[in-house]
Amino acid sequence: MLLQLTPRRHELISVFMVSIGTTFMFLGYDVQSMMAESVLHSVSTRNPDRISEYAGYYGQAIQYISFAFFSLFTATIQYYISSKSMLVLSSILFTTCYIAYIHVNSYIFYSSQLLLGFAYAMYNSAEGTYLSEHSSRRTIDSNSALETGLGHTSLFFGGVTMLFVFHFVPHTFDGHFLNFDEHVVQVIYFSLMALTIVSVVLFTFLPTKQFDSIALNTPRVTPSVVAQFKRFGESFTHLNTSLLIFTYVYMGCMVSFMYGIYPTSLSFTSETASDVYIIALYLLSSGAAAFLSAMFIRPMIKRLHKYKLIVPMAVHAISMAIVLVLVYCSVPNEATQKPTSNMNVLITPSRYLSIVIGFLLGFADFTITMTRSVICQIAVPDYRAEIFSLTRIYQCVASCLILFISPYLTVTSWILILIIGLLAGNAAMFTVLCRTHNTTVAAPIEPLEEEKDEKFQEEKTFA
Repeated sequence: MLLQLTPRRHELISVFMVSIGTTFMFLGYDVQSMMAESVLHSVSTRNPDRISEYAGYYGQAIQYISFAFFSLFTATIQYYISSKSMLVLSSILFTTCYIAYIHVNSYIFYSSQLLLGFAYAMYNSAEGTYLSEHSSRRTIDSNSALETGLGHTSLFFGGVTMLFVFHFVPHTFDGHFLNFDEHVVQVIYFSLMALTIVSVVLFTFLPTKQFDSIALNTPRVTPSVVAQFKRFGESFTHLNTSLLIFTYVYMGCMVSFMYGIYPTSLSFTSETASDVYIIALYLLSSGAAAFLSAMFIRPMIKRLHKYKLIVPMAVHAISMAIVLVLVYCSVPNEATQKPTSNMNVLITPSRYLSIVIGFLLGFADFTITMTRSVICQIAVPDYRAEIFSLTRIYQCVASCLILFISPYLTVTSWILILIIGLLAGNAAMFTVLCRTHNTTVAAPIEPLEEEKDEKFQEEKTFA
């Protein structure tokens, strides 16, 4: 006799499949983001006519601006295409983008980054919709936590993948610096493509049946494109939205530093460039921090009541402050621009130091992302979906601009930008938090029944 699935088990299977699919899809995405400038700089050194030496920075900038642009339309697209279909299509586009590395040239590479931005925007809209279709108001919080925790393992498994690839693929050096020849580049990106195909398969077989879901119990009204843009305009003029611009511009700079600038500096510094595993270990430590934060830090913070947003903001600020001090003391000033043998630093860079920095950046990334998820729900409650889209647009435009000028920014410049952004972003977030006067801001979703029962028992005990 076949096992009859309860609605809750059906939800868990759906959430688990979309989470694992997300892990495989972003596994390759995270790796290519961190290695793009190092790989393409190496290709450009041998064949300067094929692609710019800063194509890694420029490609990410194009991808971010593409994401920001298409984010204006993906919210409307999901009214006409199912969330499952959007997830499948986005994973297919993620997979095909790796073809650009088979024979690197400017036209194919920049076109693939444009397509990747569209795929990311489509996934971003479809993920939340699919979760709402397979979660009730009672289970959305726990399902989101599960999806966040599993989804954040992509960095960790990306690091594991790169350890295997660099262990078995022969590599050569140009002096102290790792030389990514044509064969090595193809092996790396074919491996990532093969792993991303797993996400296509998983998304294809996602369950579609709904039970007592949020989406099923919410009236579905298909707005016109004009109405959508009108709502964007109304949400844009709100004071809280204006204040949060500082926070999300800072997030754009911070994410660019974490995924592009610092990993590139490891490849451009003679002391660390000869360590073929250093970027893989950096990935591993960032992923481990994000996963541990999702599994342990988030539940702890949920118990802090009215301090639920203040604590992650403070943790983020402390983590970033330590990172900036370590980077200033250990990274040569020109290492974000070009390969350098100048080791005029206070602390000798090493594998172990990059692991510490990676862990702290993963921790900082998770805490500010969690804070963003919450503040979007309370900043302008009547325009939650629009606020979330706008914040991603702010973040991506900031990333685009900072990456385009990255070839001219030294380590000192980056640290000054991040310090100013950290102070302004946290101040803006705190101001919005004070303006809401809401003591339940970190848990706007209805709690699970078992949580209610637990709270009732605690109140009964102390009565």
